[in-house]
Amino acid sequence: MGLRSFFALSSAALAGLGAMLGGASGSPLKSDEHLRFFPTAAQQTVAGTWHLPVHGWVFEIEGEWLGSIAGLGVRGKLRDLFGAEPGDFDGPLFFERIKYFVLVDNEGGKSLTVQHGEQSWTLPDTQDNGHVYTDVDLTADAPGGGWITYEMRRPGSDEIIEGEAQLIPPEGLSVISDVDDTIKDSNVLDKKALIANTFVEPYRTTRGMPAYYRKLREDGAYFHYVSASPWRLWPSLKPFMDDNYPKGAVHFRHFRLSDGSFAAFMGSSEGYKLESIAAIIRRYPGHRFVLIGDSGEHDPEIYGRIYAKFPSAIDRILIRNVDGSDVSTGRLDAAFESVPKDVWQLFETPSDIERR
Repeated sequence: MGLRSFFALSSAALAGLGAMLGGASGSPLKSDEHLRFFPTAAQQTVAGTWHLPVHGWVFEIEGEWLGSIAGLGVRGKLRDLFGAEPGDFDGPLFFERIKYFVLVDNEGGKSLTVQHGEQSWTLPDTQDNGHVYTDVDLTADAPGGGWITYEMRRPGSDEIIEGEAQLIPPEGLSVISDVDDTIKDSNVLDKKALIANTFVEPYRTTRGMPAYYRKLREDGAYFHYVSASPWRLWPSLKPFMDDNYPKGAVHFRHFRLSDGSFAAFMGSSEGYKLESIAAIIRRYPGHRFVLIGDSGEHDPEIYGRIYAKFPSAIDRILIRNVDGSDVSTGRLDAAFESVPKDVWQLFETPSDIERR
C-alpha cells in the first residue's frame, strides 16, 4: 500500500471513529461550496415527537464548465457508446445537467449544523461522496401530514440554505412510485433514447399520471419516489417534479458518470430498489402502500418480491404498460406468483385504473 492510500484510509478511519464518538470534527462550509438538501419523510414516535431524516450534499463546481466538459471528452464518450450524432450533446440542457456529473468535486469531512425553531443539530461529517444522511430528533409536538423546513446559515454569511421533511403520521396510505417510464417518459429500453431523455431533451410527463397522482394526494396519500436515477440528476428533476407531481420524499442512487462507469448507469436497479422500498415499509408499519411502477425493466419482479415479504402492508400494485416491453402472461404470472389477482393490475393509462 502506498503512502497516499495509507493516509486516505487513515483519514477515513478517523472520520468514522469521530462519528461513532458522537461528534463532527470536520471543516465548515466554504463560500465556494454548494449545499443541497433533499426532501425526506419523518417518522412519528409513540411519544408524539419525530425522527427526522436530514440528507445533504456538499460539493464544489470546478472551473469554467463549458470548456471543461469539452476537455473531459464526455460528449465523445457518450456518442461512441450510444451511436449518437455529433450535435446531439451540444445543447444548453445537456451542459446544465451533465455538469453535476463531471464538474462536481464532492466535499467530504464537512461539518453542518441545521436548525428548526429553537432546536439545532450538528450532523455527522459529510462522507467522501459529499453526502450526509442521518436522523435527528424533533421534539416539537407538531401535527402529522404537513411539511417542515429546517435551515442552515452559511458561516460568515447571511445566506440561509433550507431543507424540507414531511411529517408522516403513524397510520395512512402511502404511494411508493418509480420515476423513469412511470411518471416521466424516459424510454429506458432504448439506451440511446434514455441518454437523450436524461441529458438532452426536456422532461415529459407520462400520459395521465400528474392528474392521477394529484387525486391520490387529495385522497390523503403520502409519496415516496424511489428511482435508480443518480442523486446528481435531482437539481434538474426537482423543477419538473414540483410542476407536475405531489411533493414527496426522494430515494435515488449514488453514482458518478465521470469515472467512466457507464455500465453502472445502465445497470440493474433491482437490488437497490428492493432494499429502499423495504426500508420505507418498515419505517411506517401502520401504513398501507400502493406500489406504482412500469413494465420496462424490473418493477413487476421487485413489487412481487416486496408483496411476498410484506403481504399485509400492500394495498395495490399498479404497473404501467411500456411500449416494447415484455408483458407476457408468463412473465407477469411469474412475477406476481404470490400476489392475489385483485391486488395487481397492468394499465395503459390511469383511466384504466379508475374503471376497476
